[in-house]
Amino acid sequence: EPDPNKRIKYIDFIAQYARLSEAEQARYEECIEQSSYKEDIMGPVQQAIENSLRQGIQQGREEGLQEKAIEMAKALLSKGMNISDISEISGLSEEEIRRLSLH
Repeated sequence: EPDPNKRIKYIDFIAQYARLSEAEQARYEECIEQSSYKEDIMGPVQQAIENSLRQGIQQGREEGLQEKAIEMAKALLSKGMNISDISEISGLSEEEIRRLSLH
């Protein structure tokens, strides 16, 4: 979204949605699907929000996976495993692992 104000609103909505429990998210999505409001009034806006939300959730998952890979690499480094094996196991590059070993 090129409009910074809309972008902030989308980010705020995503943050609020992300704080919902899985049950609350399911209820929200069910209400949206059953509502003619989605189609009649909010169609394009809601679609944009939903797309932004999906992208935000996917990005969050990817960041979580990256953090887990880093944690794993740090643990393996502390156990003395070599960098190339850690790279193969974690999916991180050898350069990323070398940087971790400096910290």
